[in-house]
Amino acid sequence: MIAETVFGVTPTATATRYELPLGADAALLTAAATTIASPTKRPNRASNGSRRGMVNPEGSLDIRFQRHAFMDVLLQSALSNTFATNVLKAGTTDSSFSVIHKLASDMYKTYSGLMVTGFSISTTGNDAVTSSWNLIGASMTNSATDNALAVTSITGTTEFMAQEVQSITVAGQTLAIAELTFETTLDRTRRPVLGSNTGLAFGVNGTRDTTITVRAYRESLAIDSAITGLAQPVSFDIGGTGSGYRFQAPAAYGDIPVDSMSDGSAFVTITFKAGYDATAGTDLVITKL
Repeated sequence: MIAETVFGVTPTATATRYELPLGADAALLTAAATTIASPTKRPNRASNGSRRGMVNPEGSLDIRFQRHAFMDVLLQSALSNTFATNVLKAGTTDSSFSVIHKLASDMYKTYSGLMVTGFSISTTGNDAVTSSWNLIGASMTNSATDNALAVTSITGTTEFMAQEVQSITVAGQTLAIAELTFETTLDRTRRPVLGSNTGLAFGVNGTRDTTITVRAYRESLAIDSAITGLAQPVSFDIGGTGSGYRFQAPAAYGDIPVDSMSDGSAFVTITFKAGYDATAGTDLVITKL
């Protein structure tokens, strides 16, 4: 992965190239193109064929969630802003990056102009913290040679486990959480342009949609009374000081809690939607601890 300074242009110098810690059987990005068929009828009722339109890279990356510089690149693209003194507020400043797939020593696919259209982070008790990143891109290039930038390998990074998800505060209440899911999406739209088979930087339709779902052990009815349906803060930490992130929705709107029974325990599930908070000036804040 390489952060781009110009949309759709993969840097080959004065940039940092990060290794992506994908699983051994992880899916790779793919590219499709619009098929534009000719309406012309040829002899013997044959078609006049077709031509291929704009290349449309897309796909998802499934990565164990961890604190690393490559993760910052993904988060900044997803939230349309940059970290400022370890604080990333969701905004409107978009950024892009490139991903290079090495298929063999003489086969490379470079996907450029990539942006995150949504990502999710989830975990359950006694399990790993997983993350999935949905991407949309502008172009793909095949090459027999690698990019000139050396790869910065991932070393000394810990893949987070459930026991490292801490300081979970839901509407002022501290709950015994069994499952946690965080998801945010942003509808990025392709923008074809005359004179090029590569589109412009993506447009954005609608609003950012951020959902936080917690499934807690039902220990009392306090949380039901605490969730008013109005704006309330929800936050949680993954990892600790110097090695983790804090996720905060300063104005989260909670649904009515839903009860369930499973494995000999009573549970309560609460779903929150993040909304704009005037004090924070955003709907979502991610802080490097």
